[in-house]
Amino acid sequence: MWKRILRLALPSILTFSSMTLTGMLTLIIVGRLGPTAIAVVGICNIFMYNVWALFAGLNESINFLVSQNFGENKMLEGNKRMQAALLIALALDVIWIVACIVLPREILVMLGANRAIVTAGTPYLGVRMFSFAFTMFTVVFFAYMRAVGDTRTPMIISIITNGLLIVLTYFLTYGALGWRGFGLQGAAWSMVITEGLGFVLSLIVYYGWYAKRFATRTWYGIEWSRIRLLAKESIKLSVMELSMSLGMLIFTMCITRLGTTAVAANEIALNILSLGFMPANGFGAAATVIVGQDIGAGAPAQARKGGLLTAAGGLIFMALFSIFLWLFALPVSKIYTSDPAVYLLSISLIHIASFIQLFDGANIIFAGGLRGVGDTTYLYRMSLISNWLVFIPLTLILVLVVHLGQVGAWISLATLIVLLGVGNATRYLTLDWGSVSVIRSGPSVEQG
Repeated sequence: MWKRILRLALPSILTFSSMTLTGMLTLIIVGRLGPTAIAVVGICNIFMYNVWALFAGLNESINFLVSQNFGENKMLEGNKRMQAALLIALALDVIWIVACIVLPREILVMLGANRAIVTAGTPYLGVRMFSFAFTMFTVVFFAYMRAVGDTRTPMIISIITNGLLIVLTYFLTYGALGWRGFGLQGAAWSMVITEGLGFVLSLIVYYGWYAKRFATRTWYGIEWSRIRLLAKESIKLSVMELSMSLGMLIFTMCITRLGTTAVAANEIALNILSLGFMPANGFGAAATVIVGQDIGAGAPAQARKGGLLTAAGGLIFMALFSIFLWLFALPVSKIYTSDPAVYLLSISLIHIASFIQLFDGANIIFAGGLRGVGDTTYLYRMSLISNWLVFIPLTLILVLVVHLGQVGAWISLATLIVLLGVGNATRYLTLDWGSVSVIRSGPSVEQG
C-alpha cells in the first residue's frame, strides 16, 4: 500500500512543486520591477485562482469518475465521460476568450485596485486570462492521466513547461544582449507560450501514447446522461472551490485597501504558504485515485485504509514544513524584496501560517479521499457553510470593524482552515463505507 501511495503521490508532489516553485521564482523575478508590479501579480493571481476554481469542478469530476471506471475495468465508460468533459471545456473556452478581451480593466477596478495598479495591471491581466484558454483543457487531460494511475506524465509536462516559464519570464521581462524586454507584459506572454506548450504535449499524450492502451481516438455520440452527470458533479465541486476562492477574493480586497505595502507583504506570505500545498496536494491527488480505483474494484475497506495511510504520509510532510516556516520566515521573505517595510510585515503572517499547516493538510488530503468516494455533496455544503458563515464575516469584522489589518485577515484564514481540516477528517472517519459504490450516469448513489 505504501509503495502504491508513494508511486502516485511523489510525482504529484513534484508536479505541484514545480508549479508552486515556478510561481515563487517568477514573482521574485517580477519583484525587481517594484512593489506595484508585485501588487499587480498578487491581485491577478487571486483573480486567476477564482477563475481556476470556477472551472475546477470539471477536471476534479473527471479525476474521480474515471478513476472509478479504471478500478472496475470499464474504460470505455471513462473515455465517454472524458469526451463529454472536452466538449464542455470547448464551449466554456469560447465564452472565456471573449471575456479576455472586454473585462480586464473592469475586474481590477472591481477588486479595489488603485490607479497605478489598474494602469499597470490591465494589459497584464488580459494576457494572463488568455493563457487560461489552454489551461482549461490541460487540467482535464491531467485529471484523466492521474485517474488511470499515471502521475508521471503530468509531472514531466509540468517540469518542462515550468522550467521554460522561468527562463521566458526573465528574458521577456528584462531582455538580453541589449534588448530591453517587455517589462511586466513580457511575464504575462511567457505564460501564454508555456500554457500553450502544455496543451500541445497533453494532446500528444492523450491522442498518441494513450491511443493503443485506452482507444482514446474513438469518438462516441453525445449522450446527455453523461453531460448531466458531469455538469452536476462539476457544479458541486466548482461551488466548493469557488466558495473558498471567493472568500480569498474578499480577503484580498480587504487587504488591498490597506495600501501597496500591505498587498505586497500579503502576496509574499501567500506565495510562501503555497509551498505547503505541494505535499498536501500531492497526497490529496493520490487519495482521490486510490480511493476511487478501490471503490471501482469493489473494495471499500481497502479504499478507506488507503486514504488513511495517504493522510498519515501527507501530515508528516506538513509537520516538517510547519517547522521550516517558523524558523526561516525572515530569510525567505528577504528573497522576494529588499524593502524592509514589506518583508518585516510579511513575517507575522508567515508565523500564523506555520501554525495551521497540519489542519491544511488534513483539509486537502481528506477532501481528496472524499472525492474518490464521490461524496461531493458534503464537500460543497461544508465549503459553503465554512466560507460564507465563518471566514468571510470574520474577515470583514476583524479588518474593517476591529481594524486588525492583515493580521486580522490571517486570523480569519487560520480559523477557516482549522474548521475545514477537522470537518473533512471527521466526515471521512465516520462515513458508512459499506454503502459506497461507483457513481453511474443514472440516479446518483453518492453519500448524502
